[in-house]
Amino acid sequence: MEIGRLQLDWSLITALIERCRPETHIFHLSIGEATITLQNMEVLYGLPVDGHLVALPNAIREYTGLQYLEMLQRLTGIQQPTEIALIGASRLQLTPVRQHFEAIHVDITDDIPELHIHRYTRLLLLLMFGGVLFPNTSGNLVSLRFLHHLERLDDLHHYRWGAAVLGSLYRQMCRASMDTQRDVGGFLPLLQLQPPLPPLAPDALPPFLPLARRWVDRRGYRREYEDRHNLPYCRNLLDLLEGAQFIWRPYNDKLIADLPDYCSTDRIMWSSSVPLMCLDIVKHHATERVLCQFGRPQLVPPPPAWHMTHYQRDDRSRVDQAYVTWVEAQIDTWDQRLT
Repeated sequence: MEIGRLQLDWSLITALIERCRPETHIFHLSIGEATITLQNMEVLYGLPVDGHLVALPNAIREYTGLQYLEMLQRLTGIQQPTEIALIGASRLQLTPVRQHFEAIHVDITDDIPELHIHRYTRLLLLLMFGGVLFPNTSGNLVSLRFLHHLERLDDLHHYRWGAAVLGSLYRQMCRASMDTQRDVGGFLPLLQLQPPLPPLAPDALPPFLPLARRWVDRRGYRREYEDRHNLPYCRNLLDLLEGAQFIWRPYNDKLIADLPDYCSTDRIMWSSSVPLMCLDIVKHHATERVLCQFGRPQLVPPPPAWHMTHYQRDDRSRVDQAYVTWVEAQIDTWDQRLT
């Protein structure tokens, strides 16, 4: 997956988090409610949102730090890093991963053994997990619990990675909204702050990469919009927001049709009200509260049907049997999504 470096408007992100409710992962605006959805994950990043859950098997929950390091060595070839690089039992600093990746970096040819290609691929994925898809505030840690999903590379495309990324993002939003309203990423389009989408050339072939890639090489955007990237401006904008200033449906049919097929394969799931899972994190995709984002009239939403305190725990909490039982119930809910 090639995305590149995207410019973030931290002031707008902070202003949105100040209006976020952790119970529902919804941004409360003067014109209604909105949130980040599975549609954003698939259209922007091309990540699948249907398939196997990125869940954690019971056996992996009991692994010690030594067992994770042994698994890391077996799957990637990395010699056991120093204990300093291991944070807790399952989180590893990206530095030794990056160093080993650079040390073995060679051109892939037909003569390279398959074992080396698999190890190279897993190292690249660990860097992408820790640095792009599932980052933390340090920007230099990756969870070794993902090694279970990287063991069989042929099965990777069967997992709903887009839903796992969204569940992880919701977790970060919960933390931020409960912890002095700090910032985390989002994709809600406001007309005044919306970066213009670079047009495709008339004779250009449909791009192979997902939508987010088209903003990476945008020139002059920072200078053009820099004066608007300030927190008081964004707060006032949200306080005085009118319906015509908000783009409820930023992706029209023509735009989606111009993207690769993998950016809309699972569109039947975009408006589904289902649990999102990332290892032991479980969040809810509360689309019944944001129907305007799917072109439907918004009715008065019912009270949340899921566990109201789920947002108060995350992967830093020790998992007990009661929580495991609740997680298994959420997996059953997902398995019945099409019934």
